[in-house]
Amino acid sequence: MKRKKTLREITCVVFLLVAIILLFYWYATQNRERIKEWNKIYAADSARIKAVQIDEELSNALNRINTYAYFVGESLAGIEVDSQTLKKIQENAVFDAILFTDKNGKDYAVDGRTTNAAARPFYIDGIKGESGICIIFDPYFFDETMMDFYTPVYYNNEIIGVLRGAYLAQEYLKEMLATTYFGEEAHVFLCTREGKVVASSNDQAYQGNLLERLVEDNVIDKETAQKAKVAFEEGGQQVFLCDSDSKTDNICVTYLPENEYVLVQTFPKSVTQDMINAENLVGFRLEAAMIVLFVIYIIIVLIQARQEKKKLEQENREMGYIIDGINTLFARFVIVDLEANTYQYLAGTKPENDGMSVRGNYHEIQKYLCSLILNEQEREEFSKAIEKNALIEAMKEHNDVRFE
Repeated sequence: MKRKKTLREITCVVFLLVAIILLFYWYATQNRERIKEWNKIYAADSARIKAVQIDEELSNALNRINTYAYFVGESLAGIEVDSQTLKKIQENAVFDAILFTDKNGKDYAVDGRTTNAAARPFYIDGIKGESGICIIFDPYFFDETMMDFYTPVYYNNEIIGVLRGAYLAQEYLKEMLATTYFGEEAHVFLCTREGKVVASSNDQAYQGNLLERLVEDNVIDKETAQKAKVAFEEGGQQVFLCDSDSKTDNICVTYLPENEYVLVQTFPKSVTQDMINAENLVGFRLEAAMIVLFVIYIIIVLIQARQEKKKLEQENREMGYIIDGINTLFARFVIVDLEANTYQYLAGTKPENDGMSVRGNYHEIQKYLCSLILNEQEREEFSKAIEKNALIEAMKEHNDVRFE
């Protein structure tokens, strides 16, 4: 019995410890999901602000080339724009280069070089009177991707060509794309709708489709890349959580508000992991404190149990002395629970009547004791005296009640 009791107590302790560990695991899991969701919202807000900033800068650059074109048109004495005119504009311009394409599609640089740009989108749209932004991945005069801002030039209310202000895309956009989260650099890209990278915050060259490259580098998983591809096609802003094996925590795809370019941002996984570790550390400390308190409680219970055990052993020893003394006077004795209406023979004694149980209903022993009295009147009197309610009333006023 003692061994079983000890085993039961050990089982309870182990169960409680396992329950605490499982609760901590549940807390860590919920904490991880909560932080990922928070960072997803945070990344979306940050990307939205960055998209607005870049959009405003592109709009300002387009306004500047419109202004330059207006003054060029006002200052011309004929329909020709020579390299000297372009050079004067470039000396005071914020663009990396100023270029001009005449009505026939001949493109001019400030150093006198020329080429045919009749097939370029900026010429096709500009000669129609449209202004806009054009990304040139294979420029004729430069070795890097260019971002051109173009607008038509008017002379006597007629379009005589297209003026362009050009930036080296990577140098122009790198600082604008730079983003950090809690000191960790996030990789940000400005792409075309087809997924080609115009510029990136990390100065790295990306050939082909950005999403395919990110999958190859294990930055994002294939499923997330497929979702992001749909976001490229649909527009707006969407954020996707990546799987646990990816190098980034989430990826945000955001269209610029006024221009059809796409901002792509990957959220640093290390930031999320650091936040999770910091939160879990707090939970671990709380868990450790609970375990320490639990151990202290167990120790106190064990000490109290030992003290109680010693007390019970002493009381049992004294009761043993009493019972031994009583045994010299009586052959058997019974304890009666008047509330439960039961009796039980103690210390291994049993009724003289073999047909009577050692324990049972009080009415049975009452009947049995009365049967030992031969005189009918005395038996009735004794039966009334040991009725349960009669004994209760008698014991209210006396420490003991005796019958001889």
